[in-house]
Amino acid sequence: MIEELRGLGVGVSIDDFGSGFTSLAYLGSLPITELKLDRTFISGLSASGREQDMKLVRATIDLGHALGLLVVAEGIETLATLELLALLGCDRAQGYFTGRPVPALEFEAAATIPTLRVAPANPVAAAPSYLRTAV
Repeated sequence: MIEELRGLGVGVSIDDFGSGFTSLAYLGSLPITELKLDRTFISGLSASGREQDMKLVRATIDLGHALGLLVVAEGIETLATLELLALLGCDRAQGYFTGRPVPALEFEAAATIPTLRVAPANPVAAAPSYLRTAV
């Protein structure tokens, strides 16, 4: 069924990657186009003491790109987190910062508005010190 959808040009995501029942095995066996990072890795990402989450997010973004997938981060709630994910190369953002849930009619009206990719004013300064050497 997924192959039929892909044949029609429909993209397929693995949602909440990194939690629950998601597995690395899915990345190689399903015809997916997008990987959605679970919000548990994203929330509080820019806070100090979250270096392990930062490393996991960076590695997952790199893995997704190596497999030709778009990477979406779920749970973006602040500009600082959005800028950090842009610095890490994340392709798309989802969360209250980018837009709260709305009724279908409001969504349809908003979907016609072009979107912009936000990049930090100074990406090197915005990165935690242990990432600056890799940027």
